[in-house]
Amino acid sequence: MLKLKHLLISCFVLLFSMNVYSLTIYEISYEFKGNTDFPKYTAMLVRYGNGTGFMRVKYFNKTYSETYIVNMEFEEAESRSKIDGKLHLTLQFKGKSPSYIVNSTKNKTNEAYNPDVLWFKKLPSEQNFVPWGVTSQNSDGSFEQGKILSIKLMNTSDLTKAYVKSYFLENEPFYTNLFKPTTNDNKVVTVGNPVPAPSSSTTAASTTAIHFIVVANTEDARIGTSVVKDVTNLYSQIKDVATFLKLPLRYTEVKGSKFGKANVEAAINNLKPGSNDIVIFYYSGHGYSNEDNPAQPYPQFDLRQSRFDDIKVATLNASDVFNRIKAKKARLNLIITDCCNSNLGLLKPEGKNFAQTAKSLLTWDQSYCYDLFMKSKGSILATAAKKGQYAYGNTDLGGYFTSNLVTSLEKYLSKFQTTSPTWEEIIAEAQASTVNLSLTNLCTAATTCRQDPVYVVDIK
Repeated sequence: MLKLKHLLISCFVLLFSMNVYSLTIYEISYEFKGNTDFPKYTAMLVRYGNGTGFMRVKYFNKTYSETYIVNMEFEEAESRSKIDGKLHLTLQFKGKSPSYIVNSTKNKTNEAYNPDVLWFKKLPSEQNFVPWGVTSQNSDGSFEQGKILSIKLMNTSDLTKAYVKSYFLENEPFYTNLFKPTTNDNKVVTVGNPVPAPSSSTTAASTTAIHFIVVANTEDARIGTSVVKDVTNLYSQIKDVATFLKLPLRYTEVKGSKFGKANVEAAINNLKPGSNDIVIFYYSGHGYSNEDNPAQPYPQFDLRQSRFDDIKVATLNASDVFNRIKAKKARLNLIITDCCNSNLGLLKPEGKNFAQTAKSLLTWDQSYCYDLFMKSKGSILATAAKKGQYAYGNTDLGGYFTSNLVTSLEKYLSKFQTTSPTWEEIIAEAQASTVNLSLTNLCTAATTCRQDPVYVVDIK
């Protein structure tokens, strides 16, 4: 049996200075002893922080001068194992749905490819999973142990034409998008250290500003650390967008000792966007379901400065904020909240984290970023959980919904996408990733782990 020993590597990452997950690319080579026809396999894994991505595997038969490149999806699974006498956490990347991209002798069918499993490991005290081994399942159900030969974390500078051509055809959308001619309106920069767009691209941008209001209960003893992480993650992303598109960022914070309904009201009242501006309102803190209005799907913000304040007074509903900001008539409005939508008095629970590995320093596609923020018109209201649900988070990740939203935005702005993204795609993927992560938590019979973000996208 000719088996395509393959698979990859993978890994995932925290976004630059931000502790939120981003795009990572690994290249890994490995071998299987006894497989003399195909002595070496080299794989390229593209993985986003929410667990989505793809892989390409190439191999060559010197005897018959056969070249093969296979595209695959993957699934990941966490487990535990004793390695060298110590308990380790393990992360498996299981290839699936193989399809041949290059099949030089045309003598292979997709079903002939037997996906391998790449294993990562880490001690419980360590932050990142690291490559450990590779296995492959034979047709009889047995497993064959492989050996990793080399691993390389890829950055933008490594993605040369020669390198990418070793995995992609020149007419594939990814290749043509990555190496399309750069123009003044379409320049690539490295996220995390953005370079402003050229002046000739700022005709529309010169009349546009981003207004960013953050309301965050950062001093709450129970959730304050997680909320601080949320603010850091989202602010860093929006600042990168503003710098990337050369837009002024008008930032207002209502947090710390300033947290409270009066200052939130003032921030909204003082908001005076232009007709081509972008308004982003973000809330991270406690929230609860409006028991007086069962038909209201969106949460109430708990804006009390102390537990002695009247909760029925020190509150606003997410939909009320949404309508007030829409009335300002900016071109694009994003109202995002990360809070519980359950009974008043229930604590926002600590949830499980995503697995972590390394990070790649990669680029955004400027045309994608420009289209998403400069050509979109309308409003979005997105909140972390539907009525009756918790909004999970933890001190490493921040809120599940916020981290997944930032990761989704990072994914769809990357050069690895082949079409210009839409807000519907970004929010929908953040929703799906949040649900999936929430279901990995352990819950009692009296509670539900599931967290379903609720949103409405009205964008043209």
